[in-house]
Order: sequence, then structure tokens, then C-alpha cells
Amino acid sequence: ERSRRRVLDLNQQLVSAIMSTSNVDSPTLNPHSPTTTMREQGDNNNGSDPQSPSTEEQQHQLEYNRLLTKSLPRKNCCTWKVATVFLFFVAGALVVTWQMLPAEDIVAKYIPQFDEPAVVYSGPEAGMSDGSSWSSGGNSKDDGEGGDGGMGIDNMPTDPSEDGSVVEAGRTVPSFMQCPEGGGLCCNGNAENCMLRVDQMLFGMVHNSMSSEEGGFTFGYNQKYELERALIAGYRGLNLDVCNCKGVIQFCHNICDLGERIPEEVFSNTLEFLNEYPSEVVVLLFQASTETGITVWNDLHSEMKNVDGFADMIYTHTFGGEWPTMGDLVQQNKRIIVFYFNGGTCYDEGCPPTFNYFYNYAAETQYESASLADLENLEYSCKITRKPKENWLPPVFLVVNNFVTPPDEDVAAETNSRTFLADRLTACGNMNRMRPNFVYLDFWNQGATAELVQYANAKFAQQLGR
Repeated sequence: ERSRRRVLDLNQQLVSAIMSTSNVDSPTLNPHSPTTTMREQGDNNNGSDPQSPSTEEQQHQLEYNRLLTKSLPRKNCCTWKVATVFLFFVAGALVVTWQMLPAEDIVAKYIPQFDEPAVVYSGPEAGMSDGSSWSSGGNSKDDGEGGDGGMGIDNMPTDPSEDGSVVEAGRTVPSFMQCPEGGGLCCNGNAENCMLRVDQMLFGMVHNSMSSEEGGFTFGYNQKYELERALIAGYRGLNLDVCNCKGVIQFCHNICDLGERIPEEVFSNTLEFLNEYPSEVVVLLFQASTETGITVWNDLHSEMKNVDGFADMIYTHTFGGEWPTMGDLVQQNKRIIVFYFNGGTCYDEGCPPTFNYFYNYAAETQYESASLADLENLEYSCKITRKPKENWLPPVFLVVNNFVTPPDEDVAAETNSRTFLADRLTACGNMNRMRPNFVYLDFWNQGATAELVQYANAKFAQQLGR
């Protein structure tokens, strides 16, 4: 009521101002009876009262009534009942949208994600919880000078090979991966590798090898070219993410049907490569995707058995036993080694005997480096983040991660260079008192990783052969 009166007073002042500009006195009006009907106005005009308003005054009265009626606040239609119904429908629409289009999940899936390590770094120099140092793993008996499990890579030719292997990016076999023409036992492109046990070898591990621009992956791909070309270029480790996409096994990067490789195709092409190059041993490292359905490792093994001859070539390792030499694997034609990690499950009868849980054997450096500066910070990037559980056998493999997240090809050109990688492998190996066995990398077409790996293996074999 107070607001209404204030509006009436303001309108009275407005009309008075209008009438004053026309030199006409403002009629006295009762603000509590603001409306005057046309019938009342007509009665006033026909009466004989000398004080009755003139025609001009009546016009001003009508104008005042019009302004007054227009200025009165309208009744608000948004009652609490209307508001409740509106909010109910908005909430329902949001719920339906969230279920049909889980935007948060989609955004997360475009960016590579990693689970928290089961066992974090504990103790100086990646030592055990009691402060003792790591076992030298696979190098404890044949370390050569010092026997400390460390390594050094030096005197490698300054420039990578100039045979076009980098430019061709897996179209031709590089010269540093070719076995002697005279025949004889040869392993992974070099006869000297045959004397090394698997846990003494260094492998270039192509990180998320299924995820390539060439292979049709659009977002967050880790490689430019497909994994088959990486094999030709000299890489002998392939890391693959396994997805259960509505009961169908795919190699994808956390999201189904938005870039995928079909297991049967990958296994067929890998087998074809191994048949064409009978001296080569390949390590397959499978990672269960946590963003899709549950991975059953027996199902992946069934996919392998669907490719005639593939499963027969997989090496079966006995936990706690010594790893064979590369020469043994070549001679026995057991030239595929399979590891898995990051969850998944197996049938009641157990996991396939040829599948080895990776962190029963391996210790791994930091895998969440966001920049080149993070990798250059050796105290951070060489720190062990995943390893065998306590009171377990010590690790025999050291994994050195050498990539940034999200993937960056320009950074990979630096991290995969001869100088950067040699210094990093040496530093991480000596800090953890183990020889590196796997170096994870993105954009394998950049740098000289494959050649440096071959050089390091040859040098270590020569050291042991003295």
C-alpha cells in the first residue's frame, strides 16, 4: 500500500507538471480514488454546477488517469507454485541431459588418465621401506664393472644414422637393426644381443602404440604413425590399452569407437612381421582401460588364439625363475612376451599362463610429467612410483618414462634426442641402481631412441663379454 501511494504521488506530480506547462491549474484529485469513469465525466458535463470542470480540464483528467493506470505495478505471475513447477522441470531436464550426455566423462576421456600407484616411492634412492637399496635385479650376477646395476651411455655417434630411417618413419629397416649377411644367430637386429637375458636388454616401448594420427585417432594421440611402422623402425616394445566396448575387445584410448584398433588385425600384422624377421623378439604390454567395461584377460587371449600361430609363439615364464636369453627365445621361436597391468580380471580357472602381471617384475619411474621441465627434474621424474608389493621378490626390470602428458610432438623431438635420452637413462639407472629395461616414449618417429637402444645393448653385451 505504501508503494502504491508513492506511485500515485509521483504521478500526481507528473500531471501537475504537464498542466503547468499548459497554463492550466491541476485539478484536485483524491489519490485514494484514482479512477474516474466516462459516465461520471458525462454527468459532470451535463450538470449546472459552476465549479464543474471545463472540457480542457476533463482532457487533462483523462490523461492523468491513463498515465496512472499504466504506471501501476502489474501483478506478478511468478507465484511460489509456478516457481516450484518450473524448477522441477529444469531439474528433470538436467538429469536427463546428464544421463544421455555425460559431459564430464567425455572430457576426461580425451585426456590420458592414470590410476594412483598401489605402492608409492618409499625410501632414499627408491629404496625399500627399511631404507635398503634396490636389488640390481637382472644385472646382479653379470654386471661387469662394479656390479651396482647402474649404466652409462657414452660415445654414441653424435648424429643418428643417415640411411633415411628417420625420414622414412618405418618404411624401411634402418641399418642399425640389420643382422649380418653371413647368417648365424641374431637377436633384435644384432648378434651380440643374443647373449643378453631378457632382463638385461633395453627395449624402446611405444607408449599407447594403438593411438596414432595415422590410425584415425583424433584427440590426444600419442603417436604420429601406426604401430606396424614402429616395428619396422626398430622398436620392440608395444604398449596397448585394452577396452571392453559393450562386450567387444578393442585397443582404444579410454573411449570406445572414437579411434580404435581391432586386436585380430594387430595380432595378425605383428605375426606377419615376426615371420618375416625370424630374429626378432617383441614385448607386448597391455593396460586395462578403467573407463570402459571390465577387461577379462582370458578374452584377450582368445583373440590371440583366433590368429593362427600367434599364441603358439608366446613365451611362458615361471615366476621367480631366471629369464631366458634372447638367443634362447629366438631358437625356441618363443618370440612374444606378454605383460599386463592396471586391473582387469580373469576367469575362475585363472589367468592365461602366458600372461605376466607387470608389477610383479618391474619398478617404474614417475609417469605424470606435464612438461619438459618435469622430466629434467630428475629427483621428481626418476622417482619410483610403481613396483612389486612389499615382501615380494625385488624387481628385475626398470621402466623409465620419457614422455609428457598431454602428448606433445615438439617436446618428444627433444626428449627422444640422443643427448637428452642418454643422460636421462644414465641418471635414472644410477639413481635406482638398476639398468633400465624399458623406455616409454611418444612420437617414436622423432629423435634417435631406437638407435640409442641398440647402441646401449651392444655396449653392454661387449662389456659382459670381456
